[in-house]
Amino acid sequence: MLSDTLRNGANSKGFKLLLALILLSFIISGVGGYLIPRLNTDPVTIGEYKISSSEWTEQYNRRAQQLHQYGPQAAQLLENQDYVVELKKSVLETMIDNVAFNSQVWESGVRIGDEQVRDVIRNTPAFQKDGKFDNDLYLATVRNMGLSPDYFGEQMRLSMMSESVSRPIMSAASIALPYEVQNVARLLGERRSVNLYTVDQEAVSAATTVSEADAQAYYDSHHDEFIAPANVRFNYLLLSFEDLKEQVEVTDSALEDYYNLYAADFELDETRTVRHLLIKADADDAATRIAAVEQGLKDGTDFVKLVEQYSDEGKEQGGLLGTVERGTLAANLDQAAFSLGEGQVSGKIEDSLGTHFIKVDAIIAPHTPALAEIKDQVRTAYINAEARNLYNERVTTMSDLSFENPDSLDITAEAVKLKVQDSGLVAQGDVNAKWPFNNPELQNIAFNPDVYSSGINSQVITLDPDNSIVINVLEHHDAELKPFAEVKDTALAAAKTQKINDTCHGILQNYATSLQSDANAALPEHVTLQADVEVAIGTSNVAPSFGQAIFALPQDTTRAYTIDDNNGVQTLAVLTAVKAPSESELTGLEQVIGAQYSQYLNLVAQRGLYREARSLSEIEYNEEAINLVTRQSE
Repeated sequence: MLSDTLRNGANSKGFKLLLALILLSFIISGVGGYLIPRLNTDPVTIGEYKISSSEWTEQYNRRAQQLHQYGPQAAQLLENQDYVVELKKSVLETMIDNVAFNSQVWESGVRIGDEQVRDVIRNTPAFQKDGKFDNDLYLATVRNMGLSPDYFGEQMRLSMMSESVSRPIMSAASIALPYEVQNVARLLGERRSVNLYTVDQEAVSAATTVSEADAQAYYDSHHDEFIAPANVRFNYLLLSFEDLKEQVEVTDSALEDYYNLYAADFELDETRTVRHLLIKADADDAATRIAAVEQGLKDGTDFVKLVEQYSDEGKEQGGLLGTVERGTLAANLDQAAFSLGEGQVSGKIEDSLGTHFIKVDAIIAPHTPALAEIKDQVRTAYINAEARNLYNERVTTMSDLSFENPDSLDITAEAVKLKVQDSGLVAQGDVNAKWPFNNPELQNIAFNPDVYSSGINSQVITLDPDNSIVINVLEHHDAELKPFAEVKDTALAAAKTQKINDTCHGILQNYATSLQSDANAALPEHVTLQADVEVAIGTSNVAPSFGQAIFALPQDTTRAYTIDDNNGVQTLAVLTAVKAPSESELTGLEQVIGAQYSQYLNLVAQRGLYREARSLSEIEYNEEAINLVTRQSE
């Protein structure tokens, strides 16, 4: 075959030498620059400023780290690929807001002088020791943040410039006017009593019949309920990092070589064994106990005894917090713990919780444990590293061979030691399909006409950092309306449900009309009354949407009513009483709502500023670069 001849020729030494000479001549003549694509990897351009992928990723990582602080539930969210994609997009939009606003502030001519920046830095509590600015502490803190002092200062200047514009606007816009707070408080504290009327659906159902013609009519008017989604069936190879870990052979010599090569990766940071004494701020005898502790420390009293006698926490453990790394404790306690020498006790540290005293029992310097001490950790790291190398190699092989042998996955499967699998029918958009068939990127490829109509292998699809897949579509079926004969039973049931609801609604509507002229009108057959049901904002005794309908009624206890769906049952609600909150309830609600409403107004004002800044800026999205970053989460 011609392809085989070309392939054999391409592998010859003469051909490779010729190719090298041709490429060299292209580069020398400047043509090579046009052959090599200049990729634009900046996701967004705002005027003259570009937000880079690395900046975006760094900001996302910071947001993810913040979420981890909220416990395992937040960590589980970050395992959800769809959530991570949306979070990344949210981070990017926040960055655009900030850049657009800062750019407009700069262009408006607002400037902050060096002395103003220095004043702010000097007065920042994090850079002060014993109430005074400490330059060594400032430099150490900034460097721990991974920044240079000059860069930190410029960031501070930019922040102050933006704040000088935004703060007056935000402060004015965040003032919650008394009448606004009162109106919201009255509505939230209001309780409404209603009579609830429902129809016995079983009785109505027993008297309701539907014909095939009714089902046909329902089917004809609700085609969207009877659409069979498009589906595909494909062969696939799934390469998994986790599976490859099981194939890694581990020997003692390999572990020793790995440990020696990457010893720095196993180095432990400095840790300290710390004890803590706390006297809570709301304690009646706080001042007396603080003075007693300070005197005890002067007298050389053992810190553990002082904890047992005076502390509000940790008495049983002698105040022992254990061995901690830098950054583990609250910032004020962490600063104290890592500024003391071994055996030293801090002075009193005051914050909103109360007064703290910190003692350092021991300091364990940075060190690398011996291999024997961390052999399991080294084994895990070695297996991960070897499996990752193997994974990367096989991804490349899978990509090359599936392209070179496009009609089948068999040759590729043999090379990467995987089994060709059959997906069975996969419906388009089926988020409940088993993994990986519910993966959006996989579905996009599988339902791409160029893929399912060609019969050739797809590109390698990265499902997530640890899994890649390549597919070959065997069959494809377009979305289509299911035949009536196939869904007749479903249509009959739906038509009957609709007819029952219509009948119940009609009965309730007729009765509501009767009540308008006669408040004592007799209950119709099969109608049940729940009298004087009290409903409040956010109540759980009615469906949320039904509760909203009740509170949308005018305060007319002689004529106001609504008929709506209440947890799947047609229900008539007739307003019988409106009870306003008491003065004490109103005052309490106003106090709570006032602060929350101010925060809401602040957020609205902030969004307004950002929206205006965006409208004045030229913003260009690079969808390919954005997809490249977000796809790393899929």
